Amino acid sequence: MCRPSELLLLAVLALIGCRPRERGADAPPKRLSAEQEVLAIATVWQALEEEHGARGPNHRVSVYDLKQRTTLTLRAGQRLAEERIEVKERFELKNGAAFECRARGLAKVQVRFGRKAGEPAVEVQRPSLLLPRTCSPSDFPERELQLSGGTSRFLLQDERLVGFAPPSERRVFLPQQ
Repeated sequence: MCRPSELLLLAVLALIGCRPRERGADAPPKRLSAEQEVLAIATVWQALEEEHGARGPNHRVSVYDLKQRTTLTLRAGQRLAEERIEVKERFELKNGAAFECRARGLAKVQVRFGRKAGEPAVEVQRPSLLLPRTCSPSDFPERELQLSGGTSRFLLQDERLVGFAPPSERRVFLPQQ
């Protein structure tokens, strides 16, 4: 036979054990949005590109080297972002003249976040840009650099935004330090 104190203890334990669980105690953790995952790594991303080549036989430029730094600044909840472009170029004309040129510009770009195969992705839509060139010597025949606009898509992989569309998109953005 149980004593009254033992009965009271059993009643209290039964009440504690039977009370409803707190909401969400067993719920799976809430998944972050694609935007939250990207911005948790960085809000400022930077890509470096290099290109070397020769122009066609009818062009006055014989060979060129191009280095382009693109800095993408994203803000939480904003569909507009800032893309800063800095270009360094070296040209050699068919007549042997050499030129060092620089161009820079700033564009407001539209961004959208989503997922591709379950992984966070960013879509960046940039307008066409016409950037003035500053060259040494100053008489380079092409005074402006035209950058075509378009839409590019990047997938978050190993804390990098890796371009996957269009197929010609080669940029890889790294978090800026």
